[in-house]
Amino acid sequence: MHPLVRRQLRKAFPDGDGYWLRRPDKAFGAAHVVENVRRAIVEVRKTYSDVHTLAIGDLSAEHGGQLGRHASHQSGLDVDIGFYFTHKPDGYPESFVGANGDLDLEATWALIEAFANTANQSGGVQVIFLDHDVQARLYRWAKSDGISADKLQTILQYPRSADSQAGLVRHWPSHTDHIHVRFKAQ
Repeated sequence: MHPLVRRQLRKAFPDGDGYWLRRPDKAFGAAHVVENVRRAIVEVRKTYSDVHTLAIGDLSAEHGGQLGRHASHQSGLDVDIGFYFTHKPDGYPESFVGANGDLDLEATWALIEAFANTANQSGGVQVIFLDHDVQARLYRWAKSDGISADKLQTILQYPRSADSQAGLVRHWPSHTDHIHVRFKAQ
């Protein structure tokens, strides 16, 4: 077993606690990753008690190593997470759904912010991957909600170019239906 892959997300907190594991056999992660995911979901649900169940995609296989079509997700430090929607789309959370007109910008921002708040901690978030156009929607909402320019600049790559190496959240192709959160090793 890879030394970082120790804990299955389901054993950390059971289904029904605000999330749905799309593939439980690929839901193993480092203990601090599992705990940070749990904490972020709990934090969002405290503020937005009416949000629907959140889709959790792949973390890692139980023993680490190559995981399907993923270039990462080998060591238990990466997790794919769906979005919150104002109206839960058909087939969600069993499948990821693109950031359509029902994307709950407020709750999704709260989730990203909960992860971003760990960035300066040991084992906290290293980077989050999200499509640049989805970042633009979140940026416009956050700016109109009074989120400070400094916070926006720290968290989002947008409005800088998709090639910019600034912001905790960075553009990555094929991330229009989920965020990819990478944590630092502990």
